[in-house]
Amino acid sequence: MREVRAAGARRGMVRKGVLIALLACLPYLNALNNPFVYDDHDTVVANPSLVDLTNVRFLFLYSPFRPLVNLSYAADRAVWGYRPFGFHVTSLVLHAVAAVLLLLLLQRILDDGRADASAESPEPSRRRKGRPTTDHGAPLYRSPAVALIAAALFAVHPLQTEAVGYVSGRAEVLCAVWFLAAVILARDAMARASVLRGVAACVCGGLAIASKEVGLVLPVVVLAYDWLLRPGADDRRRARLWRIFVPGFAVAVAFAGSRLLAFHHPIGQRSPLLTMLTQSIVVWRYVALLLWPAGQSIMHGVHRVTSPGDPAALVAVTGLAAASLLALWLRKRAPIVTFGVLWFLIVLAPSSSIVALAEGMAEHRVYLASAGIFIAIAGMAAYAVPVARPKAASLSGKYIAAAAALITVLSVLTLMRNRVWESPIALWAEAVVHAEGMWEPHYALADALRDTGNYAAAVPEYRKVVELGPAHRDAYVNLGICLAQTGHLDDAARAFRQALAIDPKFVRGYTNLGALALLQGDAEGARDFYREALAQDQSSVLARMQLASLYEHTFHDYHAAARMCGEARAIAPATPGVVECVERNQRLAADEGPGRRSRGEGGR
Repeated sequence: MREVRAAGARRGMVRKGVLIALLACLPYLNALNNPFVYDDHDTVVANPSLVDLTNVRFLFLYSPFRPLVNLSYAADRAVWGYRPFGFHVTSLVLHAVAAVLLLLLLQRILDDGRADASAESPEPSRRRKGRPTTDHGAPLYRSPAVALIAAALFAVHPLQTEAVGYVSGRAEVLCAVWFLAAVILARDAMARASVLRGVAACVCGGLAIASKEVGLVLPVVVLAYDWLLRPGADDRRRARLWRIFVPGFAVAVAFAGSRLLAFHHPIGQRSPLLTMLTQSIVVWRYVALLLWPAGQSIMHGVHRVTSPGDPAALVAVTGLAAASLLALWLRKRAPIVTFGVLWFLIVLAPSSSIVALAEGMAEHRVYLASAGIFIAIAGMAAYAVPVARPKAASLSGKYIAAAAALITVLSVLTLMRNRVWESPIALWAEAVVHAEGMWEPHYALADALRDTGNYAAAVPEYRKVVELGPAHRDAYVNLGICLAQTGHLDDAARAFRQALAIDPKFVRGYTNLGALALLQGDAEGARDFYREALAQDQSSVLARMQLASLYEHTFHDYHAAARMCGEARAIAPATPGVVECVERNQRLAADEGPGRRSRGEGGR
């Protein structure tokens, strides 16, 4: 009989897992053809390590602190080439796996919460009725729908779209998969005293760290689980502390130290106190987006705290302290809720308190941390939501209907959010609104407009960039390109020269001045600008190819053109058209015969 019940329970879990996987995938089907955006062009398109899978050392060392993420990109490129569709499929599969793992973890958390409640309840008569209580008398219900609903909310919530639908957000999802697997295995290892599961948990923890640095907090999360949800004799807990957690913390601290030493971003030099105060405000914004997902954006403006007495920071810190104290006060009455709150704060800490990152707020950072909120929701439901039939312990129809309606609404919001990511212009136009005062969204919007040929609309966005970030040489060059395309040649020249005033060795400034000189009919001036570009950077293929074109088509100096193309081929053999350029100009030079002197090489 027991085996029959166990087999039925396994089939039930399989059905729940399939349902959660489907719920995780369906809202993202309209995101599979979304283009690469923002960091994707660096992490994928321009990533040289993805080209040759046999160069294992380069593949792993290209992103030394997140090698598994880079390996996953390389596998996608090998299968799909550079089509975004395949990369999105992989991220979506990983999201489905993470949602199923959260379901499995929630089942264990609720089981452990019931065991804790039953063990400590002073009212055994109530336990016999199927309604175990904590030592304060709060009922813990057995409804199997609680874990399913909480995992479904995680799977369909629109705040997850940046981690799931943005290829460069994959680090969050991949880390979450290994992190959740590690917590499940660690819990089972403690429950069954299994060394094998403990080793497997350590391996998964290492893979989580190799996916993203947030995996370093795994020992803290497991310790919180042990403290709150694994009742047992003090001597057993003490043994686990010294045999498992202390070594785990030592490894995590060593890795974290090496990562911090390698972190050279100038924003990382901000005061740690001011960083934590700034992030205390951001944490509440994350909570607000989880509770009411309105105002999402790929980039958010952040109130940077510059003084410890900042009123907004003081309110935020006071609120976090109050929430933490309340969670700790509930640890005996509702330990699952306490664990969920601690999970959220612990997992968010590396990116919200320790290091000041370039972007003060990013939605993808909440992906794994949000699991703690959904664990807390499951805990509140388990302790507070009444059941229709206590003996059957199933949620009443009205609660099931309300949960289904909420899941449907969130799924629709996720579908709508994915539509924004279809268009880089729409994505960055939205970010301009939500990141007021930041030059980055204006620059990205201007680039997106320029890429579609809308040069006139890009001009004011580039002007806004140089207004907010006056030392931005690339913005001046791109502004100059758009001005030239719209016929404002003098303004374009001023923009290119401003870029060179910022960086006199900036090759693109000289090559664009050369192109502008050609538009104005000054071939010799263009030649001088291209030569100056080569003087600043002897490895410039662009300057050589432009010189070659000038020598061939304007000065008819085929020897010089062939030489320029030959040098470009030696530097970058894969340059499009370089082989044909060499062969064509060598043939033209041979047909022309010796002894002809060219204006191109001879000067004015």
